[in-house]
Amino acid sequence: MNEIPLPQLRALVAVAEARSFSRAARALGLSQSTVSTQILKLEQRVGATLIERTTRSVEPTAAAQRLLPIARDILRLQQIASSRLDARPLSGMVVFAADESAALGHGLIELARGFNEVWPDVDLRVEVAPAAALLERFAAGLVDVAVVHGCDEAPTGRGAPPSAGNELGRDRLRWYGSAAAPASDPRWPIVGLPRAGELRARVERALADSATPHRTVFEADSLAIGIEAARRGFGLIALPEPAARRHLLEAARAQGLPALGSCPVRLLQRADPSDAAAALRNEIRSAWPARRARGASPAV
Repeated sequence: MNEIPLPQLRALVAVAEARSFSRAARALGLSQSTVSTQILKLEQRVGATLIERTTRSVEPTAAAQRLLPIARDILRLQQIASSRLDARPLSGMVVFAADESAALGHGLIELARGFNEVWPDVDLRVEVAPAAALLERFAAGLVDVAVVHGCDEAPTGRGAPPSAGNELGRDRLRWYGSAAAPASDPRWPIVGLPRAGELRARVERALADSATPHRTVFEADSLAIGIEAARRGFGLIALPEPAARRHLLEAARAQGLPALGSCPVRLLQRADPSDAAAALRNEIRSAWPARRARGASPAV
C-alpha cells in the first residue's frame, strides 16, 4: 500500500469524531463533497470500508477503529513538527485549569499533553477541579488559562475577566442512562452531579420547576464516578452531550423529564498572559471546532 496522504487521515478522524460529514466538513473548513471524496479515496487505498453510512447515523467501522489511533498519532506528530519549525521557542510556567465536565467532554487533557509535546520547555501544570474552586483560583490569579462550563459571569479579582468573544460554544445538556422508575415508585432515579457546580444547579432548578418526581440514588464529587454509576444502571444522569458521547452513554428514553437547554463553555484568560499562556489559549481556540464536533449528535 502506498503512503496515505495527510488530508485523507484528517478527513477520517474528523468524520469519525463528529459522526457527521457535514460537521466534519465545517470543522475542516472544506466542502462536504470534498470530505466524502477523501474518505472514498482512503477506503480505496486501504481496501476496506471505513465509514458506515445510514439515513440516521455515520459510524466508523472496525477497520476504521484500528486505523484511527495511528491516524491521530501521525497528525499529532505532523502538528508538532510544523509548530517547532514555524514558531520561536516558548518557556516559562503556565497553569491550565478545567472543570471536570469540560475536561472529560472536550479532550482537554489530550490537548494539554499535545501542547506540552510541542513545547517541552514550557512548565505546564494542569488542574482539573470543580468549577467553583477553579473560578476562585482564577480570580485569585493562580490560573493562567481555564475552560469552564456554565460560567455566565466573569470572575473578579486579579484574574482578567473574559471578553464576550471568549465563549467557545454551548453544549446541550441531556439525560443519559437506561434506568427507569420502578412500578412501586414513580420517582425517577437520578445520579447527582458534583456539588457546588453550575451544572448541578441548573439540573436541580429544572427538576424543581417541572415538579418532576425524582429521587437522588447516587452522589459523588467526581463526575467520572457518576458517569460510571449511570452506565451501570443506578440512575439517570444529566450531562453535556460531548461528555456523554466520549463515554459512550446512550440518551435516556424518559418521558416526563425536563428539558435542560444548553450551557456555555468559556475560555478564561489572564489580562497579561505570558507568551506561553497566549500560545496555549490560541491552541484551545483553534482546536475547538474539531473538539466541538466530537460531541455533536449523530447526523449524516
